Amino acid sequence: ADPNHRPLREVLKGQAGPETLFNRLEAQRNRALNRGELGRYLVTFVDNHDTFWQPGRFSNGATDKQVIGAIGYLLCALGTPCIYYGTEQGFEGTGGDNNVREAMFDTGDPGSNLLNSDCTIYKEIAKIAQVMRSQEPLRFGRMYYRQISGNGTNFDFPYGTAYTLAFSRILCGSEVLIAYNVSSQARSDFVVVDGSIHKPGDTMNILYPAPGTVTVQTAPDGTQFVPLNLAGNDFVILR
Repeated sequence: ADPNHRPLREVLKGQAGPETLFNRLEAQRNRALNRGELGRYLVTFVDNHDTFWQPGRFSNGATDKQVIGAIGYLLCALGTPCIYYGTEQGFEGTGGDNNVREAMFDTGDPGSNLLNSDCTIYKEIAKIAQVMRSQEPLRFGRMYYRQISGNGTNFDFPYGTAYTLAFSRILCGSEVLIAYNVSSQARSDFVVVDGSIHKPGDTMNILYPAPGTVTVQTAPDGTQFVPLNLAGNDFVILR
């Protein structure tokens, strides 16, 4: 398949490279809609009720952390996130049309439902959504995919299927950085941040999943970056 036309679900599962995401964002520059309208009208999703174009739900064959990372991406990236019901609790339907429309109700027990609000995916994406709601750049900011480096010297956009996918949302001189380790293996990457907003020695606070800080550093060529140590399929938000 053309690497420039792979679906988002395959990229976030580590089954396809990220080129399609970079190209699509760049293509938005040529669209008739302005950035604000793109944020309002561009709907993003990783699965839905149709089966003819996808191998079942995103959760099918995915770990909880992959589902959390995928929905976290939808919530933090440019566009209006569309979460197909049941994906927020890991429904794994695959096959025919009815197989990906699992019911969340029981006709034999009127008034009850099968929504499991205690599952890990549900609780974690609620935390990410809360961060999104509290951080204006995640709702209104410009979006930039970020270059990464393994040595803090040579930076470039990632490729392949094992890397840290990072992007920033920037609004009024504030930057929120999102990073997702597409790989199931731990990674240590250096990720570019905006040099006009950050200076060496500044700290960025981890807003998700747990409080912490990272320090902004400078590469030999003057590039500003932060070091990120991520376990397999970790998803983080920093500001």
